[in-house]
Amino acid sequence: MKGKKMLRSLAIFLVFMLVCTMLSRASSTLTTALVQTVSPGKMVIVHKVTAVGKIQEERELAVSAQAGQKIAQISVREGERVAPGDLLLQIDMDMLREQIASRRQELKKIGLERAGLAASMGIEDQKKGLAIRRAQEDCAQAAAQGDRAVARAAEEWDRAVAELNGYRQTAEILDEQEDVLAGAVDTAQKAYEDALAAREEGIRSADRALEDALLEGTPDSTIQLKEIEAKSIRRQLDKLKKIQRTGGEICAPIKGTVTRIQVSVGELTAETPLLFLADLDAGCRFTAQVEKSQEEYLVQGTPVTLTNGQKKQTVRDLKIDLVRVNGEDPALLDVCVRLPADVLEIGDSAEMTVEQRSGTYDTCIPIQALHQANGMYFVYVIQKEETILGEQLTARRVDVTVQEQNEIYAALDDGCLSNSQKVIRDASKTIDEGSPVRLEEP
Repeated sequence: MKGKKMLRSLAIFLVFMLVCTMLSRASSTLTTALVQTVSPGKMVIVHKVTAVGKIQEERELAVSAQAGQKIAQISVREGERVAPGDLLLQIDMDMLREQIASRRQELKKIGLERAGLAASMGIEDQKKGLAIRRAQEDCAQAAAQGDRAVARAAEEWDRAVAELNGYRQTAEILDEQEDVLAGAVDTAQKAYEDALAAREEGIRSADRALEDALLEGTPDSTIQLKEIEAKSIRRQLDKLKKIQRTGGEICAPIKGTVTRIQVSVGELTAETPLLFLADLDAGCRFTAQVEKSQEEYLVQGTPVTLTNGQKKQTVRDLKIDLVRVNGEDPALLDVCVRLPADVLEIGDSAEMTVEQRSGTYDTCIPIQALHQANGMYFVYVIQKEETILGEQLTARRVDVTVQEQNEIYAALDDGCLSNSQKVIRDASKTIDEGSPVRLEEP
C-alpha cells in the first residue's frame, strides 16, 4: 500500500511540475519582446533630396504706354498665355483724341507767343542800335567841343604871355602894369588847364555812355524755353498719334505668359509698366528651398527630376543650375533648375527629386536597427542561451561604426557584423542588453 501511495504522490508531483513549466513558458512568452530581424547585406547607399517649389519666369518683359491714358478694356488675365500681336489692353479713344487736340492747341499758342517775342526783341534791337549811334555821336561831339575850348584857352594864354614879354622890352617899365600883365598870364594858364580837364571829363562821360549802350543786356532765353517746350509737346503728340494709328490697342510683343497686371479698367496709365510678360522663348526656372544640411548632395550639374502631381507630368534629365543661401533664412538653400521652353507652366508647383549614389558597402542594415547613446552607435543581435526553461533567445548589444547613412539604410564598417547574424530591426517593446526576445513568425 505504501508503495502505491508513493507512486501516486510522485505522479501528482510530476504532473504539477509539468503544469508549472507550461505556465512558466506561457508567462515568459507573454512578457518577452516580439522582434523582427534582418541580416546585414550588400548595397549602394542612395541619398535622396526632395523639395517642393514653383516654376518661375527666366526673363520678364514690361509692357508700358504713354502716361495719362485711360484704360478702356483689359483683354487678358494673370497666368494667361499670349502670342505676338494678341490684344492686351485697349486705350479710351475719345480721351486720346481730346489729348491730341489739346496738344495741337498748345503748339499753336506757343507759336504765337514766339512770334510776339521775336517782334518785341526786334524793336528792342532797333532801340539799342539807335542808343549806340547817339552815344557815338556824343563822343565825337564831346571831343570836338573840348578841342575847341582847349584851343581858345591856349590862344588866350599865348596872347597874355606875348603882351607881358612885349611890355618888358619897352624902355620904361612900371611895376604896377607888369603885375597886371603877369596876373593875366596866370589867369590864361589856369583857363587852359581847366579847358583840358573839361575836355577829358566830357570825353570820359561820353565814352561811358557809349560803353553802357554797347553793354549786352541780360540774355532773354524766353524764346529758347518756348522752343524746348514746343519740342516736348511735339514728342508727346507723336506718341499720341502713334497710339491713335494702332486704334488704341496695346498688343503682346512676344510669346509669353501674363505674370502681373498693374492697372484696372478706368484708371489712367502712369510711368510704371501696365503689365509684365514672361518670355516663354527664354524658358523658365524651378526654384525651391532646401535645408542647408543637404548642401553636399546639391551640387551644380547634379541630375534632377521634377514632378507635377496635379498634372501627372514628370520631367527628367534636368540639372541643378544654381545653389545659393536663401536671402531671408541662412539655414535654407535656394536651388534653381533651368527648364526648356514649354515644359512646365509658369506658376505651377512641382516636386524636385535629387539622388546621389555612393559606393557599394558590404555591411548595410535598415536605419531602424541602428541605435545611438553617448555618441556611440550600436545594434542588438539575437543570441541563444540555455536557461532552466530550456534554450532562450536574448538581445546582445554590438557596438558598430557608421560609414554612411541615409533616411533608410546605414552602412557599417566591415567586421562589425557578419552576414549570418540576425540584427533586431523592430521590437514590440523596449529591449536592453540581455533582454529575452522571441522571433515574430513570418
